[in-house]
Amino acid sequence: MSDPIDKILSRSGRLAEMTDVDEVLKDLSRLLKKLVKSSWSAVYLLDREQRDFAPARSCGLPSHYQNLFREMPLVTGKLPLLKNMMHKKQHLQIPDAGESELLTPRFRKLLRNLTLLALPMVVRNQVMGAVFIARSRDYPPFTSEEIDIIRGMVSQAALVVSHIRLIDESLDMAVEMAKRIDIILTLDEINKAISSSLSHEKIIETAIQSIMRFIQCELVTVLGEEKGQLVVTAAHITGIPVPAMLKSGSELSGNCLSCVAFKKGESRYLPFLSKRKRLHPFDKALADAGIESLLAIPLVSRDMPKGVLMLGNIQGGRFVREDAFAIEKIASQMAVALENARLYEDMRSLFISTVTSLANAIDAKSPWTKGHSERVMRISADIAMAMGLDEAITERVRLGGLLHDIGKIGIIEALLEKPTRLSEDEFPPMRLHPEKGVAILAPITQLRKVLPGILHHHERYDGTGYPKGLKGEAIPLEARIITVADSFDAMVSERPYKKGYTMAQALSELRKKAGSQFDAGIVEHFCRYIAGKTPSK
Repeated sequence: MSDPIDKILSRSGRLAEMTDVDEVLKDLSRLLKKLVKSSWSAVYLLDREQRDFAPARSCGLPSHYQNLFREMPLVTGKLPLLKNMMHKKQHLQIPDAGESELLTPRFRKLLRNLTLLALPMVVRNQVMGAVFIARSRDYPPFTSEEIDIIRGMVSQAALVVSHIRLIDESLDMAVEMAKRIDIILTLDEINKAISSSLSHEKIIETAIQSIMRFIQCELVTVLGEEKGQLVVTAAHITGIPVPAMLKSGSELSGNCLSCVAFKKGESRYLPFLSKRKRLHPFDKALADAGIESLLAIPLVSRDMPKGVLMLGNIQGGRFVREDAFAIEKIASQMAVALENARLYEDMRSLFISTVTSLANAIDAKSPWTKGHSERVMRISADIAMAMGLDEAITERVRLGGLLHDIGKIGIIEALLEKPTRLSEDEFPPMRLHPEKGVAILAPITQLRKVLPGILHHHERYDGTGYPKGLKGEAIPLEARIITVADSFDAMVSERPYKKGYTMAQALSELRKKAGSQFDAGIVEHFCRYIAGKTPSK
């Protein structure tokens, strides 16, 4: 023994306090070197995936051997010594390593004139590593006492390494689980945000913002399908010049990465654009702009590609498996939401066309009112947007404006077509048209929230209107907006009994009656909107 055995054994107790595998193996190598008269010691751990032993942690190896032993894997199937030790799980002493058939010719050459002791590191009957101790043949072989002490130290080190690995794996698993939970929560958040809108533009905007927050990338592009071609719908680009091919409405064809993903209905990935000798002009334009890694994911709905989500990063190999998993889920949510939005828009267009035809039928009863309902619809919607109202209210205002006079279908045509102002006796039947309109539309479920705007569009802000005599903000907001739009269009329109006002005259009349007939705030919003649209002289 080169050091007193008690001193060395007490130092070996430090192994149990270590928390790093490399530290444990290096310290074990040093202790084994000091424990017995040895030339060197080396410790290898088993790579459970590769089934090889590498790399080595050593102590005392000659400098010209260190890199060789550190980098050279010990392949179990090619080294009889390891195969024997893995099978029997017992130590093996080779008195003359230079002549042993258990070693390959290369190792026999390296280990000539040495006695070699090989011990498996065993935990729960599983080999997790191998320890080699070499001693000059000038000394006698390792004694039973020495081997027992060495085996004890190796077993202790194996347990410590096993515990550290177990803790590390548990931590890695916890981190991985936390990442996956974070991905799930984020995807749920994105799903709610996307699903809460039936606006094509809003869905795309929300998805792009979510991706940019979730995945590090400089390019997010949505490509839609139009007549079998991919067309750039939206693109968000940061930190790189914008390629001309990414302008909204640009068409893609051929075998660019996105086109292939669209045609195949499968994700496509180019981790290093700069390493590709031949690139499609579209992909080359991205590479020239600085994009290095490119990912294209088809937007699939009902088993049919409807478009492509394309992401680019200025660094190569950026979209790892976890990123691709999350992006594919977002793409799937996008595809479903966009398809739902398209179906909704188709149904809405059909519905709007139907009610427009109904409104036009009323307007057509008199040549003087032709197009009035559609004009009121547009003006009402413009006012709502100028006021910054949300999408739902704006839609109710739009429909209310279109259908505000639908109750006139039950009014005597002679009153509607009369070329002069109505008399006091003729006016009461005309006052009934808001209530008749509500009665006609009430069975249509989709219009339930539109009815208040129709019913009260002849109320006055001072409470002297009809049918209920509501006052101020007791009048529904939609009705107050439609009132301004309806009155403005009536003012600027020609009638048999009056000439139409000029724009300036109509706005002046609205301002004059703001606070009495009209909501002053709505009148002001409308006047500012008109001023913004009218070119200055």
